[in-house]
Amino acid sequence: MTPFLDAILAFPTAIFTIVLGVVMTYWLFVIIGAVGIDILDGGDLHLEAGGKALGGAVEAGGKALGGAVEAGGKALGAHDHDAHVDGGILSALGFAGIPLTVSVSLVSFISWFLSVSSAQPAHAALGPFLPSWLISTVLGLVCFMVATVASGLAVRPLRPVFVAKKAPGRDSLMGRVCTIASGGVTGTSGHASLEDGGAGMLLHVVCAKANELKRGDPALILAYDAARDAYEVEPVDWLVPEELEQLRDPARAAALARVKSHG
Repeated sequence: MTPFLDAILAFPTAIFTIVLGVVMTYWLFVIIGAVGIDILDGGDLHLEAGGKALGGAVEAGGKALGGAVEAGGKALGAHDHDAHVDGGILSALGFAGIPLTVSVSLVSFISWFLSVSSAQPAHAALGPFLPSWLISTVLGLVCFMVATVASGLAVRPLRPVFVAKKAPGRDSLMGRVCTIASGGVTGTSGHASLEDGGAGMLLHVVCAKANELKRGDPALILAYDAARDAYEVEPVDWLVPEELEQLRDPARAAALARVKSHG
């Protein structure tokens, strides 16, 4: 294990190791949020403070990573500051329409792999003729450039997967029916999914009154609370069985919910 640690902590590989560590941490939190969103929604509400602290740490790390990505994009001639690369050299290399998180992840991994696998042979071959710092510096630049070109070629077939769709505004969600995704909904916490014709949306929802909402139950979206960044919902147990059956159709469910909410 010691030779491996020496290899990944030596210059220039150490730079790629740090970036790769940040990227892996980011994706780890993405996976945790996707498969275990209601871990903090159980009976122990004391975990909420810890969840907020963890979320703050992730947000800070995400901002740092985003800043580094933006700076790198400017240096390479990128002119788009959105979540996708749509201009400059990076676009010409094949990153147009690809989320920056995916692009950075692939470039950092390939750069790290090339650096780890080529550092020792390069120093063994060129060590007698060139200083070590020069070999390492040139090797780092070469690995980064090769990884950028290789990543651009690799992500081109994935471009159709990341076609962006405009998410509906908050006002347009009022009166629509969502599906509870957490174990329950309280006055301070809860999550629900909403069909939007695409991958769907995950909403932070709350319910001020006592309820028996659980995972899989439909709920009506009443309003948006900006202070808590949450949508206020209520059960739809006032619907008759025939109307409950209509909730299987998102379009008819939304229309029915609007009628009921105004009636």
